[in-house]
Amino acid sequence: MSTRSGAPCGELPHDPASRDHRERRVWQLAGLLALAAAGLAAPILAADPDAAVPVRTWAMLVPVFAAAEILVVHLPSRRSSHSHTLREIPAILGLTFLAPQQYLTAYLLGSALALVLWTRLRGVKLGLNLAMLALEAALGATVYHLLLGGQDPSGPGAWLAVGCAVLSTDLVSATAVTLAISLTEGAFDGQVLKEALRSGVPAALVNSCVALLGVTLVVARPSALPLLGVAVLLLVLGYRVYVGLARGYARLELLYRFVGTAGRAAELDEVVPAVLSEAAGLLQAARAQLAELSPDGRPLHLWTWEDGVLRDAPLASGAAYGAWWSAACEGRLVALTASGGAPAGAQGVRDGLAVPLREGGTVVAVLAVSDRSFQQESFDREDVRVFETVAAHAAVALVKARAVGRLRRLVAETEHAALHDGLTGLPNRDAFQRAVEEARRAGEPSAVLLLDIDDFRDVNDTLGQRAGDGLLTVTGHRLRDLAVGTVARLGADEFAVLLTDVTTDRALAAARAVQQEVTRPVPLLGIELAVSASIGVATFRGAAESAEEVLRYADVAMAAAKRSGHGLELYRPEDGRSTTRRLVLAADLPGALDREEVRLWYQPQARSSTGEVTGFEALVRWNHPTYGWVPPPDIVALAQRTGLLSTLTDRAVAAALAQQRAWAEGGHRLDVSVNVTPQDIVDDTLVQRVADALAAADAAPGSLVLEIVESDALGEPDRAVAVMRALAALGVQLSIDDFGTGYSSLAYLDRLPVHEVKIDQSFVFRLERQAGDATIVRATVALAHELGLRVVAEGVESELATRLVTELGCDLFQGFGLARPMPAEDVLGWLDRRAAHLRGVRPGPALMRSRGGGRLAAVAQPADEGPSGPLPAQLQA
Repeated sequence: MSTRSGAPCGELPHDPASRDHRERRVWQLAGLLALAAAGLAAPILAADPDAAVPVRTWAMLVPVFAAAEILVVHLPSRRSSHSHTLREIPAILGLTFLAPQQYLTAYLLGSALALVLWTRLRGVKLGLNLAMLALEAALGATVYHLLLGGQDPSGPGAWLAVGCAVLSTDLVSATAVTLAISLTEGAFDGQVLKEALRSGVPAALVNSCVALLGVTLVVARPSALPLLGVAVLLLVLGYRVYVGLARGYARLELLYRFVGTAGRAAELDEVVPAVLSEAAGLLQAARAQLAELSPDGRPLHLWTWEDGVLRDAPLASGAAYGAWWSAACEGRLVALTASGGAPAGAQGVRDGLAVPLREGGTVVAVLAVSDRSFQQESFDREDVRVFETVAAHAAVALVKARAVGRLRRLVAETEHAALHDGLTGLPNRDAFQRAVEEARRAGEPSAVLLLDIDDFRDVNDTLGQRAGDGLLTVTGHRLRDLAVGTVARLGADEFAVLLTDVTTDRALAAARAVQQEVTRPVPLLGIELAVSASIGVATFRGAAESAEEVLRYADVAMAAAKRSGHGLELYRPEDGRSTTRRLVLAADLPGALDREEVRLWYQPQARSSTGEVTGFEALVRWNHPTYGWVPPPDIVALAQRTGLLSTLTDRAVAAALAQQRAWAEGGHRLDVSVNVTPQDIVDDTLVQRVADALAAADAAPGSLVLEIVESDALGEPDRAVAVMRALAALGVQLSIDDFGTGYSSLAYLDRLPVHEVKIDQSFVFRLERQAGDATIVRATVALAHELGLRVVAEGVESELATRLVTELGCDLFQGFGLARPMPAEDVLGWLDRRAAHLRGVRPGPALMRSRGGGRLAAVAQPADEGPSGPLPAQLQA
């Protein structure tokens, strides 16, 4: 009988559709309550009217009921505001002294007048409250008269009847309030019922005791009624004190919970709903809002908590300046009260509070609550103090959340940078390996395409790094736009593509599409740059290979594509074995050099006209314990890959000069030839290194011949010619090796400080079969002699070839027809055996002076024999 909820008297949802729907449901509840009240009131209204008292008597209770409805004590709880009235006092007086019909009339008339004239309720709120009042009055009268029977209305039996009537009506009232709140909010919450009963039942029982005391005084001593009035007044004051204490305790509890909830939240999407929901509950507001501000104070984002739902939306520039809380953006407190008039922008807002949230003195956000849950109360000074406390904690939580957000973004950016290429934005090697590992664990047939841009270094060297970066960026975009799989840049000019759930044929088709796309001309710095690329394809499935192995297979295939010139190769197991061999040899080469396992073998050279041996060419040899004889070109390539090329050249020159000295001590003055690489001939330090080696061996510079491949000498002509001239000035002889296979231009010879040319063995091999090659060799020899150069024929393997190169005018020859390459320890024995065998052989025409002054005759030797027997195929070059 004494409990009212502020929620039905508060605000329905602001969404029009939701508001209409829920309002209809509240009307339906009010109708059910009215029907129940009519059902209970029907027997009462049909009762004997003889027991009725004069109209003047019952009419006196109408203003008392109205006053009881006006003099309420509002106790806000967690979810709603409950009103505690003194209605039990006039209700019990009416039950005791009035006929039931008169009781119902006075109850409804007085309460309705207060609701309409004082509280000014309208619409669904008025309808619901009137239906509840009618049900309370009818139920209370029914229970009271059923239990009282014919007993004394001031006796103990009447006390029991009154207590039961009060409890039953209070239970029905609390239930109706709970249902109304549930319909308004769209969800049932039993906590509302508990709060209503916990606060309403004790107050109703106290009011009932006061009312029974009044009945007793009316019957026994009417003159003492003024004392009862004083007691009632004191009771109202006590209620208000209790309400203040209860409200303070409840706020303290809610504030404590707010601090804990806001403190535990770390992310912005956790802090915002925690702050807004707790602020709305603590201030008993229907709505809470948080506006985030930009550094210059402009509202950027607005979160709104209403009806248990969080809504957020960005704010357009200037959109929030018309809001009722906009002054808080400038650091001012905004207090909007129900009686203070609505400021501009407060449409639809009855009352509200807004405070700025600061970080280091700067306003970073605005926290606002509006529409007090109980319509008859507005925000007061105590609310302002509590709200400012809430705002202080909310500011700390918001600042912490923003810091955490910045930290998370920084971590995310760092993680992204760690797994992505800064230039192209593509995943990097680590990210790609993870993707390959995931595909491998998934067990689907997959493939890796490894792409390398051909001659990329030339782009950087000629057009600059900016052009190189542009080429890489365009290539990355083209690969990504092609969208054939996961694309990554592994480093430098290497890109990779991961294809999942593909067959080998589909992987090759995708690789061809990739090659076609990336080799389209690239516009750079005003030119159309022609691009070529080599792609290696490696397929895999399941856990047979690791991600590193798959990438290694693709790298092997890509290297094979570069060597073949086809631009696209599929990995084959034999390619992998070749790569393993190359890696093992590269790892073993430094130790082999230190242990002198990389040695020199020597092949003799002789005059074509007399067979006189004039010197030896030093050839590098390495017999690996696992892979056997390593071909000389492979040794040079391994030295270049491992950075040992200069070391290899220096040791070869030093070993050859030392061996030449040993021959001289044995009575043989011979020249020695050593091959130098393209890197050596453009290295300015080569001259000093050769000079140091000559000095260490005490050798004549003219006895050392450095052989240079024709194309190497003309690859970087300016630097090469400068080094060659310095060597010639030192006295070292220079020879052009494999002449005719490179630039094939005799016009360059007069520019090079060389002493001899060596005709490539391919021409010599064809002399016996093609007359045209003889013409080429004859012309070459004639022009070389015209320039004062010696001519050496390589690859002479038969007596016929020896005779032909002699007839064509070649000065020297070498090849298997003379002798195969031999280790250093076999040279002196070979020379002695040849000298003994050839004694008595009559020399031919006048001899040309030997390069080294030696006079050793030699004859042609069968091609399949040598001083040490047949040699491995790798060494027959």
